[in-house]
Amino acid sequence: MSCRNILVWLPSPMGDAVMATPALAAVRNLFAEDKITFCSNTTVAELLCGCPFADEWLILKSHSPFAIAAELKKHKFDTAILFKNSLASALVVFIARIKTRAGYARDGRGIFLTDKITPERTCLLKYKALSAVDYYLALAAHIGAETEKRKMSLEVGEEDKRAVLEKFGSYLLGQKPVVILVPGGAFGPSKLWSAERFAKVADFLVEKFAANVFISVSPNEKEIQIAEKICSEAKHPLVNLAENSVTLRQLKALFSFANLVITNDTGPRHITIALGRKVITLFGPNNPAWTANDYTDEIKIIADVPCSPCDKPVCKKDRHYCMESITVETVCRAVEKIFANEMPGDDFVEIASGFYIRSNFVDCFTRLGLKNIDDVFAFNAGENLTKNELADFRQRIRFETDNPKAVLFLKRYQNVPKLIQLKNWLARHKRVSTMDCDLAPANALQKLGINTPRTIAFGRHWQGLFEKRSFVITKKIPDATSLEQKIPACFFANRRVFAENLAAFVRKFHETGYRHRDLYLCHIFCNPQCRFTLIDLNRVFKPAFFSQRYRIKDLSQLYYSAPSKIFTKTDRLRFFLAYLQKDKLSKEDKILIKRVKSKTQRMAKHDKRHGRMVPFEY
Repeated sequence: MSCRNILVWLPSPMGDAVMATPALAAVRNLFAEDKITFCSNTTVAELLCGCPFADEWLILKSHSPFAIAAELKKHKFDTAILFKNSLASALVVFIARIKTRAGYARDGRGIFLTDKITPERTCLLKYKALSAVDYYLALAAHIGAETEKRKMSLEVGEEDKRAVLEKFGSYLLGQKPVVILVPGGAFGPSKLWSAERFAKVADFLVEKFAANVFISVSPNEKEIQIAEKICSEAKHPLVNLAENSVTLRQLKALFSFANLVITNDTGPRHITIALGRKVITLFGPNNPAWTANDYTDEIKIIADVPCSPCDKPVCKKDRHYCMESITVETVCRAVEKIFANEMPGDDFVEIASGFYIRSNFVDCFTRLGLKNIDDVFAFNAGENLTKNELADFRQRIRFETDNPKAVLFLKRYQNVPKLIQLKNWLARHKRVSTMDCDLAPANALQKLGINTPRTIAFGRHWQGLFEKRSFVITKKIPDATSLEQKIPACFFANRRVFAENLAAFVRKFHETGYRHRDLYLCHIFCNPQCRFTLIDLNRVFKPAFFSQRYRIKDLSQLYYSAPSKIFTKTDRLRFFLAYLQKDKLSKEDKILIKRVKSKTQRMAKHDKRHGRMVPFEY
């Protein structure tokens, strides 16, 4: 069978192009052996750059239907799939004599199509409100594609990440949250929240969370003026991208570093979701049904006024009631929920005796058959990660959920020896389950500002005085990797900033009074924003005595696990200077470092004697 030559004409608005990505993936899977060419404007081509769904791109440079048709004829396409809704696009593929022409029959263009689908209407002149994701998937399904997956996706190039880090590294690499405000919107002025209110939210972000705040607008005069007004109204300095221009590809990279995006209902909202970042969206005149998705890390703030939704680009009322009804206080409360790691409905509920779970996971756990502690200990549907050298009473399983979509890790403890239980009680000065040795430090450290894996569920079952079994389920750390497995790009982009941030994280951990029995690089995870998370929390404790001794042990383990071929002597010195918050080392500081190095050398000698690989050469 000969290879088909397929043209896929993409929608022009940025948001629509992103919402079409699930359908584009479905089309790619359907025609895996055929040649697919994407046709689009320059903006959409730059936005979807790197996506694996096309073999070639055709960038439109003319607005003339006849000129475009002439260009298409040269490529000898035998099939055209029109995700673009315009009459002109259907006319063009008709003039180009492409044999099979699939698309929506609407706005008088059905006559030019050979394979058509009709959108559902609520009345003669009005279409039914349908999510654009489902709208495009319906067309893909119509031509035979499998369309179960609705997740939007975008690719970010490493070169673009490096360019953004070079330009904004001092803002992006560190413990301060990165927040992007998007006050514009191509749809029309009716979507826009006021610049004064955005400025107040920006001040709140800086004052409450010490955030680095960016203002992102398109390069047109109106939006540039909005950005300037926000910056002039705000009491604190903001990063105005209108004055620090980036390409669209670099803008994607910048959004991938964001901890939060606050936006009107516009294209960058969909970019944020496709990149898996947290977002607060402000809805005024537009019906959220048009852009509905399954994304769980979004808080939608929807205007509650009689005239909304009107779906009009320009408000005809004497006042802009819908957007005015969204208060600064409402947005700030949503920000607090997100930074408190509490998306709506995220409280714990007890669904069975001793079994606690976050409320937004109850339904999906029920579908998995996890309704009580017995079910948890009978569950084996995931990937068994239990290591052979682990004690028999420990098990670790990785599994996934669909709604909300998440990768979870289950730690189970059963028949824990009584001697170990007694040691845990003595170390923590009270009776605790083995699971509590994970959960209690996680909760305490989170309150003290140390990132730890997010707990989704936990449970304990006592039998008389002693524990019979217990478990804890945590969520995979988003976009993060163990420092032992992969040194992140932010290290190579700016070694000094990386060393200083790691030192600040370890210093902050030690200032809590806690120590870690295995503070190796493998137990510190890092994301592209250079934000660190501490794992293996059952090894965390708060010593009543010898705190300095355990501090030196922690630093020695870090020093030892940092490979010599990557971490130079300069990197290590920068780490200590930042950890000690000194520009110059004192005599006491040098003694501390000498003790750390001495301990490290003893660790290396011990491992060499036992035939183990030594990452640190002395």
